[in-house]
Amino acid sequence: MTGRPMNILHAVEAPLWTGAVGQTFETVIGLTDRGHRVTLATTPGSIIAERAKAAGLDVVAMELRRELDPFAIAKLSDVICGRGVELVHAHRAHAHTIALAASWLTRRPFIVSRHTALRPKDNFGSRLKYRSRVVTRTVAISRAVREVLVDYGVPDDRIAVIHDGIDPERFAGGDGTRIRSELGIPADALLVGKIANAYGESKGHDTFLAAAARLRMELPGARFLLVGKGTDSERMRAAVEALGLGDAVELAGYRSDVPDVLAGLDVLVNCPKSREGLSVAVMEAFSAARPVVATAVGGIPELVADGATGLLVPPGDANALANAVARLLRDPDLAGRLAGAGAAFVRENLTVDVMVEKTEALYREILRR
Repeated sequence: MTGRPMNILHAVEAPLWTGAVGQTFETVIGLTDRGHRVTLATTPGSIIAERAKAAGLDVVAMELRRELDPFAIAKLSDVICGRGVELVHAHRAHAHTIALAASWLTRRPFIVSRHTALRPKDNFGSRLKYRSRVVTRTVAISRAVREVLVDYGVPDDRIAVIHDGIDPERFAGGDGTRIRSELGIPADALLVGKIANAYGESKGHDTFLAAAARLRMELPGARFLLVGKGTDSERMRAAVEALGLGDAVELAGYRSDVPDVLAGLDVLVNCPKSREGLSVAVMEAFSAARPVVATAVGGIPELVADGATGLLVPPGDANALANAVARLLRDPDLAGRLAGAGAAFVRENLTVDVMVEKTEALYREILRR
């Protein structure tokens, strides 16, 4: 660390463990390791709250799920003043509103991270949250998110692009044999996986399953794995049965052993239809040296250069997705070359250290002003 320690508060509502929540956790840990005092305000009993407490972090448990909650605003304002917080950084929609109000009341600089490439709603509340002068700076996790914000009317000079970061070493040594054995997947079976929480339709689980049905006809022994909260729901089981894939698809639900899951895959698919600000799943697969097929939406093309670090297909196109996956399964040399290039790209550009260093530099710039 260069310069004096800073006193920072991060706020995130975290009903699920998502990419945005994971990145918030990594940022808080990284800043703490650099000697800064960091307070995390987050949902009571959430995964991030428990992990942060286990890591010895300063955690304030508070409800952040209602945007117009005067009690939450008052409590967060008290935390800011009581701990001498110099700067507030919020993540996700509801925490954004509450932290913005508390920052205004306490006259602290306010930063918000935008983790999705979905355009904000065109209403008074969203315009206030993104265009207000109370927002000192908006952090976009990709150039694609930045473009959406500029188009929405956020001044370009108030946006900083800081890509998400991960620890590549955490995903480099997974035990794929163990995960296959646990799930009853033969060691020699071709295994294609998708790791994403199943909420709404935007993550493209239906496209993945439709592509799996086609691949099953071409490669009868292929197996498919869905991991993420909600992937083991009755709705998902019904979708699998409707396609006649009951014996080919494993619905694993939420798992914390993602490195092992990745190590067990032959190909990782990430096929959202929209909204993807970047893609932590792709970054993790790169780190595990797994070949990737992904859809060309949001910030994904900033990670997956078609034919160089992975293969890109149009969103919602199950046939194109199936063809790209089959190409990698049938060409191990190509799959290995792409996987190696993806791993090198993450190590050089997308580590937690790089993300935290850029975040720290942004904080210092703001506090100097």
